[in-house]
Formats: sequence, C-alpha cells, structure tokens
Amino acid sequence: MAQTTRLNLRNVTTLLVDSDHFTRGLVAKMLRGFGMDQPTLGDTGAQAKHHLSHNYADLIILEAGLPDMESAEVIRWLRRQEQSPFRFAPVIVMSSYTQAGLVAAARDAGANLVVKKPLSPANLFDRINWIARTSRPFVEAGDYIGPDRRFRKSPPPDGVFKRETDQQSGGDSTATEQQAIDSAA
Repeated sequence: MAQTTRLNLRNVTTLLVDSDHFTRGLVAKMLRGFGMDQPTLGDTGAQAKHHLSHNYADLIILEAGLPDMESAEVIRWLRRQEQSPFRFAPVIVMSSYTQAGLVAAARDAGANLVVKKPLSPANLFDRINWIARTSRPFVEAGDYIGPDRRFRKSPPPDGVFKRETDQQSGGDSTATEQQAIDSAA
C-alpha cells in the first residue's frame, strides 16, 4: 500500500514567474491542485522584484532564464533585502537546461532547489514537501546569502570540525562512531 504525504498548503502565498505562458499555467494548476491559493503570476525578473517589493510570498518559483535577467540575479537581490521577511522565503528554480553552470549559479545565488522541466505534479509536490519539512539554517557568509547548502551529515574531508555548529550537531559523535568502527576491525 502506498504511503501518502499530507501537507496543508492552504493560505500559502506563491509567486510563480515563468516567461512561457503554457508552463506558467500548468504549474499554477498544479499548485492549486495541492490546495494552494491562486499564485501570483509573472513573466519577467522585473515583475518578480516589483511584486516582492510590495507583497509577501511564502514560496517563490522562478524560471532559470527569464527574458530580462537570470533567476540568479533575482535571487541575489531577494536575499540581500535585509529589512524584508521574504528574504528567507524558499526559492525553487525551474529549468529545461540543467547544465552544471546554471545549477551552480542558482545554488550560489541562494536558491533552495533547482528542478528540471518538464515538472510532474508528484515531482513538484515532493520538492515543496521537502522544503516544508526540512529545516535548513540561513547562512550569511562572504558573497553567499541563503539556505545552508550542506545536506549530508558526514564529517569534513580532513576529519577536522571547524564550525561551532558542527560540534553541536554531532561532530564529536561522528568521530566517536568512527573510532568504535576502527577498534572493532
């Protein structure tokens, strides 16, 4: 028997920006099918910035290559709005072209996820569910502002924990577990 995930998305405000009218409409229908209210729709980065300057969004979904700018530019602008609560809003970037450079640009700008088009409803729902249920600290370090990009709970390559949060999140326990494995061999 398949397990179904339930997620209450009523009252979640969404900004959906895609230059393709068909894709924008299709994704908007998926979001409404998930129980969300009608998303605010746009087709340019300038429209996204204007909307976010005057309105809040709980979730932002952007096409990677907007007609007037790349999504990375919108995301960098969003993350640097120090007095606005929406700077912490999750951002999903959609792209038909998932070259490593494009994915890296979106990630380095502060996107939460990059998903490949065409999207299936199950794929989009899984990504929204993952964002809603996974707690990721917000990081401001050098040129990067956005969600913590570390997903794995593995020790650093050199085995030396350098962050204060590494010690709190089990840095010592990983070393202890490794020592137990080594001594058992």
